[in-house]
Amino acid sequence: MGKLYFLFGVHNHQPVGNFVHIFEQAFEKCYAPFISILREFPRIKCNLHISGCLYDWILQNRRDFIKKVKEMVDKGQIEIISGGYYEPILPLISNKDKFAQIKFMNSFIEKTFKKRPQGLWLTERIWEPYLARIISEVNLKYTFLDDTHFRYAGLQKKEFFDYYVTEDCLKSIFIFPISKTLRYKIPFSQPQEAIDILKSFFSSEEERVITLFDDGEKFGLWPHTFEWVYNQGWLRSFFTLLDKNIDTIETITASEAIKMVKSRGIVYLPTASYEEMGEWVLEPENFTNYQALCEYLKQSEKFDKFKDFIRGGFFRNFYRKYPRLNYMHKRMLFVSEKIHNAGSLSDKESKLNLWKAQCNCGYWHGIFGGFYLGHIRAAIYEHLIKAEKKVEEKLGKKEVYVEKFDIDLDGREETLLKNKSMVCVFADKGGTLLELSLRTPPFNLINTVTRRQESYHRKVKANEEKAKGEGEVTTIHQIVRSKEKGLDEFLIYDKYERLGLVDLILKKDFTLEDFNKQEKLKPLSNQPYRSFLKERNNEIILEYFYPFKKEREDELEFCKRIIFGSLPQLKVSYCFKNNKLLKNYNFGVEINLSLPSLEGILIAGNPLPQEGKIVKKTSSLHIEDQCKGIEVTFKFNKADVYLLPVYIVSSSESGFEKSYQQIAVLFITTQYKSPFTLSINLSNH
Repeated sequence: MGKLYFLFGVHNHQPVGNFVHIFEQAFEKCYAPFISILREFPRIKCNLHISGCLYDWILQNRRDFIKKVKEMVDKGQIEIISGGYYEPILPLISNKDKFAQIKFMNSFIEKTFKKRPQGLWLTERIWEPYLARIISEVNLKYTFLDDTHFRYAGLQKKEFFDYYVTEDCLKSIFIFPISKTLRYKIPFSQPQEAIDILKSFFSSEEERVITLFDDGEKFGLWPHTFEWVYNQGWLRSFFTLLDKNIDTIETITASEAIKMVKSRGIVYLPTASYEEMGEWVLEPENFTNYQALCEYLKQSEKFDKFKDFIRGGFFRNFYRKYPRLNYMHKRMLFVSEKIHNAGSLSDKESKLNLWKAQCNCGYWHGIFGGFYLGHIRAAIYEHLIKAEKKVEEKLGKKEVYVEKFDIDLDGREETLLKNKSMVCVFADKGGTLLELSLRTPPFNLINTVTRRQESYHRKVKANEEKAKGEGEVTTIHQIVRSKEKGLDEFLIYDKYERLGLVDLILKKDFTLEDFNKQEKLKPLSNQPYRSFLKERNNEIILEYFYPFKKEREDELEFCKRIIFGSLPQLKVSYCFKNNKLLKNYNFGVEINLSLPSLEGILIAGNPLPQEGKIVKKTSSLHIEDQCKGIEVTFKFNKADVYLLPVYIVSSSESGFEKSYQQIAVLFITTQYKSPFTLSINLSNH
């Protein structure tokens, strides 16, 4: 006799560095009411994964929640799922960190719930085949991946049931395929429709397991879902119907499924994530072609036949797509390597900060803000700076020192200048400043982004509105509305990476609007400079020469000199050897500062207008950030200063929005007979 087992699971997570009010809102609107209603239905079983970031917050603020969950675990109603503690994407961190984070979570679960975990939640379902060995070697038996992964492996829809075995070097685990159909329908359709869909998977000839494991936030935190799921009673109605149909649809935990139903055999899955992730990683032009192909096949009624052979890109290419994201990722890997190489000199505090910096949310961008969320990036750098500072103190580094290696793996070495209070990272390409980090407070002032075209920007331009179905709520993948008017005015794309000490050639009539729209300027930072490094009297002197190779027809030659000592200060000077070009143009130096909130920035004691401002013929500039208590003081030869807030238009779970990222500060000089000098002084209060 046939039976359908429904393996139902939720994954609850809030990233390291998220705002306290978001944690509170998520708990009150989502995590707490979900568990409260589930408790009313003791025959409904659930598999539950909670990230370590969220566990940390709950233990500090809502400890009773853990007690309630443990009671349900003790009764067999909930099975707790493990994972990397701070929700890392496993292929993006070192194997040592993979093992350490998973073992840390395993120990936490066993200590907190008195049950040894059996399975792993794979962050964003980013799968690479060798992970079977990793998961097996931390004594876990199973994980969950989308049926998309199985489609890419050549399996057909009728095979997306139960679970499979996969292995790497004879280390095997079980994998449950997550139903995309259920993922899109629950809780976004009527409860009875969801039950009918489940019944459609029933077979009178065999016992089957169908799996839904997805974000818990869709049950109350996503836009409009709290009203739908709780106030209109969707979740209670759904559980009531499940309970009534328990003879044909029985909820089950993953460990029970493995005991009660045999596997469907061995399978080897390619590198993949859920289908949408493969779309988000594509460059806009490729995404447009991808969509056009899908639409062509749908119009010709061939999509269902050929869709298994259509897929998007590879997750790791987010680091090709976004150079600033690549830098942050590689920075994290090198800090990890430094901590592990330190051996016994690295302590638990350094490792915990490293693991927090590995939280995945800032390392990619899709329907959620991800990389474009400045506070999430800031948290990553905060914990990286803390981790590195701690281990370097143990290693007994000099007061002022230099490191030279290819930190972003672009084939060119970068120069890292360090003292007790700050870290500066320079690229030979343009002599640009890639990072300017204070160690106390731990904050990277050049945690910047570059305005670039995104595939969803065409929807912003078209101002599309997605109609909602009557009586139902829309999944976040269908939301295309703009949260404010006039967003198309902010769809401006940069000609160069927004960094520090970017050298520019500007037309004489260059305006603040030109600065915003990237017009009437030419960046020199897109090409390498010749570089020389020397040390003297506890100072490091870094010299960059433009152009890289002298040509007879050169109309501009200069030396860019950086002096770095023991103070939280950079001294920069430009000495022009040939300035023929500058008879018709001006020379500018741009520094982008990722201060956290535009409302908290004071320029010479006054707020910075949203449209920016120009300060004419000045020789100093004082910028104060009231949020972090950081002060940046510039002193320079007389120059015009342009100050411009930089915004991007990005997607979020509630629609398209404009978000402030950084302020661009441009110093324009017209005097070239003597060196143009610029000092940058950092302090905090």
